Amino acid sequence: MRPFTPRMLPILTALLVVAAASLSASTVSQFNLAEMSQRAQRIYVGTVRSATEGTIAVGGGQLAVVTYQLSVSEDLRGETALVKGEKVAEIRMLGKQKTVRIGTVRSVSPLPAMPVLAVGQTYLVFTTQPSSIGLSTTVGLGQGAFRLYGKGDSQMAVNEVNNSGLFRDMQPAAAAAAGAALRGAAPQAAQPQAAGPMRFADLRAQIVNLVGAGR
Repeated sequence: MRPFTPRMLPILTALLVVAAASLSASTVSQFNLAEMSQRAQRIYVGTVRSATEGTIAVGGGQLAVVTYQLSVSEDLRGETALVKGEKVAEIRMLGKQKTVRIGTVRSVSPLPAMPVLAVGQTYLVFTTQPSSIGLSTTVGLGQGAFRLYGKGDSQMAVNEVNNSGLFRDMQPAAAAAAGAALRGAAPQAAQPQAAGPMRFADLRAQIVNLVGAGR
């Protein structure tokens, strides 16, 4: 491990600045679907085509980043630019930061672990507005990245917290309608606050309603 020197102060300070500026809308608080929809600058469905590790210069030092490129199949909020006739979105997240030693104490990044998007996997993502240095992430970290699997009407969606709290404190009518799809429950046996994968079609319908109501 490298010993701490005054020259490392700028990058440690920059990490804290990035934590406040880049992750203010994502934190590790639990968000329901309405809160995630409200906080997201963009909501779309995309398949990860690449994940590239790199660094960016901040405060006299270097921050590790991972840049994801996704082929977008549907925009639910915001518009995706065309790249050679194809809709391509980019998310640049913080990567795994190196540890440094301050005296006899090792210092690790003060930032929470970012979600990891697998190349070739399709996701429904809620992304934050990029910071001044181009960093963003998914709202609520792993909460705002729903892995999609299955096909057609049977396609399912689940986030990194197993959809826990997805309909917490939402209006009863909206929560009950969406909760009916959790774990394939019938409408009369809906459990709005239950966790578990849900049908993507039902989740999408809820998002469309929430985004439309917020305009």
